[in-house]
Amino acid sequence: MDFHKLRALVIEDEKDVRMELVNALNETPDFEVVGESDSVESGYSLITSIPAEVIFLDIKLLGGDAFQLLRLLRQNKIHIPPVVINTGFRDFENAKRIHNDFKEVVIHILNKPFWEDWAYHQESILEALYLHRQSERLSKSNPVINKMIPIQDGRQSYLIDPKDIVHVTTGAKGQGRTEVILASHQFGCSLSLTQLLAQLPSQIIQINRFEAVNLQWVSIINHGEKILVLRNGDMCSVGNAFYPDICRMFGREND
Repeated sequence: MDFHKLRALVIEDEKDVRMELVNALNETPDFEVVGESDSVESGYSLITSIPAEVIFLDIKLLGGDAFQLLRLLRQNKIHIPPVVINTGFRDFENAKRIHNDFKEVVIHILNKPFWEDWAYHQESILEALYLHRQSERLSKSNPVINKMIPIQDGRQSYLIDPKDIVHVTTGAKGQGRTEVILASHQFGCSLSLTQLLAQLPSQIIQINRFEAVNLQWVSIINHGEKILVLRNGDMCSVGNAFYPDICRMFGREND
């Protein structure tokens, strides 16, 4: 299966830093940089002309800063994809201000030099992106209605009652296909986890980058280990970014 890469824009005024970030993102199996710029004006043109799923945005830009660019987009009612703010140590307070003013779109603050702990930052950004998608999905969800949902796998379509889905899992990029696990059996699916979740009701939620579970099948939450035990005996780890939402859903404050 060809896995979908996340389309990224990089807006950074320092050419050397921009190229390093572009190269680092393109070397991962998760991102594909589809545009780059260095100023408020060219950044606005980039965002309004090239569809993207995440923006890596420096605070200081030619002709202004990230505040001006985001405000211009908001004033003109332009859709803003999730934003990762790039910041040096001296600009960290400004980064937090941007996060507070644009908390609906700013999902992560990436400290410069970004290559320090890059693997950690990459995982954190991906978790934040998937969590942001889930929040949008759940906010648009209709009340759960038990109706049959067709799930395509090649030339076969399975008609599934959502309440029968225990959990859904997929491999890392390029390492396997999506599997739908039911109480009685499981089957493969030609959709990515994100594509499949878009078809499923809100009782089925993502709990880490590679798994989603049916809340109605959760039997035990091990808060110490951050593990969900399902009624069929399966155990699933909850990602750190997803854990607070799991706690709220089950009436427990995050420790």
